Amino acid sequence: MTVKAMDQLVNLEAYPIADRASPARQALVEEMGRIYARDGVCLMPGFLTDAAVNMMAAEAENASVDAYHCDETHNAYLEQDDTSLPADHPRRQRQLTRLDVVGCDQLIPNSALWSLYGWDPLRDFIGAVLGYEDFHRFADPIGAMTINVMNEGDGHGWHYDEAMFTVSVMLQAPDAGGQFEFVRGLRDSGDDNYDRLGKVLAGTAKDTTTIPITPGALLLFGGRNLLHRVTGVEGSRTRYITTLCYRDRPGVTNSPAVRELFYGRREPLTPVAAH
Repeated sequence: MTVKAMDQLVNLEAYPIADRASPARQALVEEMGRIYARDGVCLMPGFLTDAAVNMMAAEAENASVDAYHCDETHNAYLEQDDTSLPADHPRRQRQLTRLDVVGCDQLIPNSALWSLYGWDPLRDFIGAVLGYEDFHRFADPIGAMTINVMNEGDGHGWHYDEAMFTVSVMLQAPDAGGQFEFVRGLRDSGDDNYDRLGKVLAGTAKDTTTIPITPGALLLFGGRNLLHRVTGVEGSRTRYITTLCYRDRPGVTNSPAVRELFYGRREPLTPVAAH
């Protein structure tokens, strides 16, 4: 997509990321990089234009008719249950995730969503904020770009991601609920801090943080080391959020277990064109 066309999707006045040599882009990279390094979370409100939000929300709604309904329990690590640990160990505590998921192999190739994900300046900007010279779109034919569809009662239990970092863009907010919550510092030192984790999972922790993600906002967060969840959605309005996946090396895909958990299948429906 041309820069002129991307100006219809991305708010390039607020986020001047198209020109790598631009001083404004460099200043933005440095600012977002400082925030991410400090908090493990970096929110960019109004990253999409209003027109893009409307287009992409409509695309998400159309694609959601074929979404996979995920209604599963899992531990915070998205790993198999370790029965060698005590039953009350935080690593064995089950979290409920209920939502519909659309894989990228279910999306129209020439859609606004694919145009956004396939735009090299966005990939390069995210990589620069994270400090990577060499940065790549995710190679998973199902999970490279996905849409999470949450209706009333849906939510995503506490968990760490397989990926080191995650990029999410809100397309439509629900009437209430559906809040992104996270806890800083649980895995920063390499110690899983099970005592503190147990309090979070039990609902007695006092140090959870809520990020107000509004439609059009882009959220970058360190999903592997940042415990996070999405609270239950309330009301009749569907929550649509797309996840754009990148990696620091080429050829990386999701594990078969994660594909099975969130998409209900391990193989793509149809081949996805490279972007």
